Amino acid sequence: MSGQTKKYDVICIGQVVQDIMVTDIPENALTRDSDTVMAGQVLLTSGGDAVNEACMLAKLGNHSALLTRLDNRNVGDMIYGDLTRGGVDTSLLIRPDDCKTFSTVVVVKENGDHSFLIGPGENFMLKMSDIDLSVFEETRAVTAGSIYALGELDTGGLAVIFKKAQEAGAITVADMNFDTLGLGPHAIDSVYPYTDYLMPSYEEAVYVTGEKDPDKIADVFLAAGVKNVVLKIGAEGCFFKNAEKRFFTDPYEITPVDTTGCGDNFVAAFLHGLLKGMGPEECAEFACGAGALNSQGIGAHLHIRSEAQIREFMASAKKRELGRK
Repeated sequence: MSGQTKKYDVICIGQVVQDIMVTDIPENALTRDSDTVMAGQVLLTSGGDAVNEACMLAKLGNHSALLTRLDNRNVGDMIYGDLTRGGVDTSLLIRPDDCKTFSTVVVVKENGDHSFLIGPGENFMLKMSDIDLSVFEETRAVTAGSIYALGELDTGGLAVIFKKAQEAGAITVADMNFDTLGLGPHAIDSVYPYTDYLMPSYEEAVYVTGEKDPDKIADVFLAAGVKNVVLKIGAEGCFFKNAEKRFFTDPYEITPVDTTGCGDNFVAAFLHGLLKGMGPEECAEFACGAGALNSQGIGAHLHIRSEAQIREFMASAKKRELGRK
């Protein structure tokens, strides 16, 4: 595809967080009589949707840059070290003195599911005044992870960014988050006409569209201007639809160890496929493989090391055939 000589393959916009991973925690850990619970592991690492996507894209061989706010204190320095060791371009990071990156305790339960205990932060949301829009002329793709968690970018800024990126020939990709601030189902409508690929989870998409059938969900987004809808259905794989085609992709048969970041790995892997010229079916298969493989280790972006590792997993793992049409 065009744009092979641009400075960046992907610019990732979104949240950054310090993850404190605590594994193998029983459901009644906070209600049992004992005040002590032995964890399987306690791990300190970086996280957040944009970080997870940027790290995964770098591991897959892309020049990925992270555009977000990061504090200048110990937490920020720890995350900065993670990013540089992971090969992520940090030249676009904004590190103001009044920014305090928040930390999240990720409680990984015995079945691999997780809960988040989110600590406070200060001035960690990216502002339009932080951004030089000309950088989007220098990238092949832009990801926003995740809409509904982007502060002022949700209320008009992201539409400006995506429009600028599209005009320069870049692919625009948006992940989604739950509407924790109560912005409303139509708060992001201005972004959709400039979104090439929208990749919400099923639950997030139901909230926004009011529909429950995957086809009807996709139709709402397509009518709003999105060009391609990729619906993440967790343990049931994904659903793709655009103006020309629609299909389900079956999941891999796995027992998850930790599902943290699986959706972010899915998004990164799908975009990696697009940048390599794969068709949507192959992108979806590869993305499902990446999401499933990520669940086999602890951490949001620590288990996968390369495209070859994902390919090996896909060649050996069984698919769960659901028979959908």
